[in-house]
Amino acid sequence: MAETPPNRQSRTAAARRRPTGIMGSVIKVFEVLEVFERKWRPLGVTELARETGQPKSSLHRVLTTLVHAGVVEQNEDGLYHPTLKLWRIGNLALSEIDLVQVAHPRLEALCKAADETVHLAVSEPGGGVIYLSKVESPRSIRVQTQVGRVNPSWCTSTGRMLLAHDPEMLERVLALPKAQHTPLTETDPDRLRDIVAKTGAEGISILKGENHPEMGGISAAIRDHTGKVVAAVGLGIPLFRLDDALIQRCAPLVRAAAADISHDLNYRPNISGA
Repeated sequence: MAETPPNRQSRTAAARRRPTGIMGSVIKVFEVLEVFERKWRPLGVTELARETGQPKSSLHRVLTTLVHAGVVEQNEDGLYHPTLKLWRIGNLALSEIDLVQVAHPRLEALCKAADETVHLAVSEPGGGVIYLSKVESPRSIRVQTQVGRVNPSWCTSTGRMLLAHDPEMLERVLALPKAQHTPLTETDPDRLRDIVAKTGAEGISILKGENHPEMGGISAAIRDHTGKVVAAVGLGIPLFRLDDALIQRCAPLVRAAAADISHDLNYRPNISGA
């Protein structure tokens, strides 16, 4: 008798534990959509079946339904990809996030002062970092990023700042395999732990060419009313401009923006004790 693949076994076990009233078909739809979120490219049925553990027969029905609903399209090569309908739905959720609304004027001010692209980032459960919002620099040569895309936390400026304030997440991330994105990418867990600790102690994260060979960043932490770090604000800067003079000029601007957003979220150091 053929063995059931491990991922399918785990999903079968999860189905047995599923609370009463939960629709398995809806869960299957979100499993497919989450693969697109992780992979960030058009995908075929075979890869989707491997990633979700769903049989191809039922997966075809899920994809047909998603295409009919207008949230997924099939291209001329037979691969599937999400449509802008999902982006519009996601924007409705983002519009309800107080953090984005509160931070936006400060992000615009930082962009104007630094003349570089600004990001507002948060951690995601898998250990990555997501840009919730950004304000692009008007410069012709600037960092190219996407709101909503998951980026590696351990080799990005905002990600390291967030890891510095989440020891449990840090240890989970350090235990994962790490790709060598560029010749400068640090992958050694012990050295990364030291770098992240220094980042937290200094309150500023400066990173050069580790996630992308031509990009770097400067970031600082944002706290909520309880003193908890809930986000990071950062500049994305082309590496050829990220010299010592720019760091000396922009690091205080990033710190100030993070402090202003934290204040707008009702963070008061003398009250929270953080």
